[in-house]
Amino acid sequence: MLAYLSAHHVGVLSTNGRQGAWATVVAYRSDGLAVECLLPRWADVAYHIEQDPRVLLIVPDSVACPSDLRWLEYAGAAEILVSPDWSQWRSFVSLRTSSFERFTASLDNLYFVVRLKPTRIDLIDASRGWGERETLEVV
Repeated sequence: MLAYLSAHHVGVLSTNGRQGAWATVVAYRSDGLAVECLLPRWADVAYHIEQDPRVLLIVPDSVACPSDLRWLEYAGAAEILVSPDWSQWRSFVSLRTSSFERFTASLDNLYFVVRLKPTRIDLIDASRGWGERETLEVV
């Protein structure tokens, strides 16, 4: 699961608020089982997380054949970071300026970062048979 998380960097983050389910594609980076997701400020995820911090991150594997379908389901609690380390996101943000330091100030205006703490992680691997999964319960 650690290898899978670190080998991928894009997933679909979903939440559930008073207005119902919500999801968006996110860039993420992992450090062990901890995950941080980069989201645009215009996204409604902050509103939903304030109502209910439970989230689900789906990380698909890029495969050509449906019989080799694999994905990771990462269920956990989300926390919006007040002061993220923008230098960690250098390779994730498309920069159109020569100075990352000059651009860093505006990153906070354009994006926010959500840290996920896992409660359960499932790695589903259809290449080993439909329904084959490895599960990690985190307490």
